[in-house]
Amino acid sequence: MTHKISSAERADIALFITRLIIGGIFIFAGWAKISEMTNTVAMFGTMGLDPFIAYLVSYGELIAGILVVVGLFTHYASAFLGIVMLFAIYYTFPMGFQGYSMPLAVFAGLVAIFGCGAGKYKMNR
Repeated sequence: MTHKISSAERADIALFITRLIIGGIFIFAGWAKISEMTNTVAMFGTMGLDPFIAYLVSYGELIAGILVVVGLFTHYASAFLGIVMLFAIYYTFPMGFQGYSMPLAVFAGLVAIFGCGAGKYKMNR
């Protein structure tokens, strides 16, 4: 006897994997920025951005990344991270496709999470 996985089950599994990957990217990126905050503030400064923005983005990436992974407040977390990615696309666009392709791909994953929510595999609130 074989068990067929329904399309709804496949969608929940795919969404869970997407949340793990996208959230993991932001957890790592946020932690890297926080760990080197002096360099992060300097890098944001070269783009004409205030140190407050460097702190907001760094801690926001870490916290929102965790929320995405565990499936809590995913609409808010993915919306925040989506805005961060839109700015990343804007700032990397002059580099050409090689520069903005990664933020664009991550943005696409965030759109899926925002549109579908956390799915079946999440923490209950």
